[in-house]
Amino acid sequence: MSITTRGTRVALLALALAACGDDGGGSGPIDAGPDAGDAALPPDAADDLVAVATVPAELNRALDLLLVIDNSGSMGEEQQSIAANLPQLINVLNTAPGGLPDVHIGVVSTNVGTGGVNIGGCSTATRPQGDDGNLLTSGCPGLTAAYVEDLRSPDGSRARNYSGDLATVLSCMTRLGTAGCGFEQPLESMKRALSPGRNPGFLRANALLGVLIVTDEDDCSAFDGGAMFGDPNGTISSPLGPRTSFRCFEFGVQCAGDTNPRAFGTKTGCVPRPASTYMPSVQPYVDFLRGLKADPKQVVVSTIAGNVDDQRTAVVGADPDDTTRPILQPSCQSASGIAAPALRLRTFLDGFPERNAASTICNDNLADALDVFGHLVRAAQGDACIQATLADVDPAAPGIQVRCEVTQYTLVGGVRTDPVALPACGAGGPPCWQLAADPTLCPTAPSNQALEIVRPGPAPAGSVVEARCQVEP
Repeated sequence: MSITTRGTRVALLALALAACGDDGGGSGPIDAGPDAGDAALPPDAADDLVAVATVPAELNRALDLLLVIDNSGSMGEEQQSIAANLPQLINVLNTAPGGLPDVHIGVVSTNVGTGGVNIGGCSTATRPQGDDGNLLTSGCPGLTAAYVEDLRSPDGSRARNYSGDLATVLSCMTRLGTAGCGFEQPLESMKRALSPGRNPGFLRANALLGVLIVTDEDDCSAFDGGAMFGDPNGTISSPLGPRTSFRCFEFGVQCAGDTNPRAFGTKTGCVPRPASTYMPSVQPYVDFLRGLKADPKQVVVSTIAGNVDDQRTAVVGADPDDTTRPILQPSCQSASGIAAPALRLRTFLDGFPERNAASTICNDNLADALDVFGHLVRAAQGDACIQATLADVDPAAPGIQVRCEVTQYTLVGGVRTDPVALPACGAGGPPCWQLAADPTLCPTAPSNQALEIVRPGPAPAGSVVEARCQVEP
């Protein structure tokens, strides 16, 4: 579906305008700067360009969201903040053309047990794998399945498997309590939740996939819980050491030049341990999640976790309960509690350079973090609105002179073609690109700007246009 103005111009924002019933008005195009239409910027010139818009020829309205929530004993305040601020996430999703996408939303805990080792909140005789990646509803009333389903019908009505308000239902679902396992394994829980045969019907082949991990500890996913979490009487001199969360750091993380993880002090360059006896690296989890979709940009990953600085610092100090034992010091704290540096989770995020965001859990109000995740999902779905303030590269010239690189690729049989550069209108084409101020379509975007493509006809089926521009710092 598209609209045509001035004879041959087909706007890339047509789907959004059609869904909203707009007639494609607006206040006209914004000037492109002298470099805007370069077919291919030199590598050094392209380094300072930032992704500002990604729009498919056809908007994908199907969206599967998996929320991985830490339910250990220290997560009470954080769960309350997530639950209270979920309306912010829903409000962002509601800005999609045509309103709320066709969503499946599920919740899992970080508890996948301890390999049958009977540790309070982890494994029991009847539940050796803990929650095992199964979707949880927390017994919330009005929900008729293990996950929320809210789909738009052809007549504009919604087909739902719950009653009441969506944000209220999700807020109830995310209150998992704090009786879960203190050895959090969010990556393993995510993998089990999305594996074939688990949680039937939740994951759709054609849907975008968003994963949000909320935890105040780093990932402690283990090869064999029995081997990793056994030896309850371990001492500082035994191979596993005391059975505390420090095992997760010692066997899951490796710091630069550090031959003794238990030594007190500040360590830097801390990354997932590549050849641990007890814990996998994070790469298998990256490969698993990326392998679920033909196009990696259909996967969005975000964390709300402990801070990780640019030096990837970890500080090992004395455990207050026993000063002979090592403990990983928190990397941030707030009135809601403290959090360990999420070093493994940060590397996991780095495996999704197309769509990722790390937010701190050390904030009394997690609305901003949920807002970040929501906008990341919206960008993956497709948004013609320019989500940044573009730099004026020639202030002496009238209007806003921008520098952008706009490319188009096509998905053929699930494989991406090589991107083709599109020139700025006036420098070549059609097809060519321009920017237009449209406060109706983009009321919250800086300067209300939207990306438009001038074409001699409809966009190629399966095509996606991406814009990267120089933005204000």
